[in-house]
Amino acid sequence: MLLRLFLTLLFCFSLPQASLAVAYCDAPTTSLEELVKNPKKYKNKKIFIEGDFHSFSTLALDYKPALRASKNYVGIVLSRPDHKQIPLVELKIAAAIKDFKDDDELANVEHGDKVRMEAKVYAVALGEAWLDARKITVEEKINKEEDE
Repeated sequence: MLLRLFLTLLFCFSLPQASLAVAYCDAPTTSLEELVKNPKKYKNKKIFIEGDFHSFSTLALDYKPALRASKNYVGIVLSRPDHKQIPLVELKIAAAIKDFKDDDELANVEHGDKVRMEAKVYAVALGEAWLDARKITVEEKINKEEDE
């Protein structure tokens, strides 16, 4: 029994992080392009997405068919995969302020940082996916060259 447990743990820790997420959390890593193209396919499902952070926003909040109150949530905007300087406005991501208010890593996220999110598509409104971010991690900080 212990040998079986040991081998299972060894197998789990030898897998890449994304494979662990898919195999054990029952949530696929979904490309931003696929999510934008087929939002209804992911409605009410937990997913993982990865992308470049663009900015915080309140624009996607307070829309009644997919309401997330701006006093309790902040919007997160990712960059378009094909044009990093352009926001991917077709994807609406809401993060509960109470869940992330003490998260120093997220408070210091900058435009261009690579992030990974665990989220749930809670609505499809205006033909677009609206997500609740459950967990956000900064996978890679950008290297900004300082002007001297």
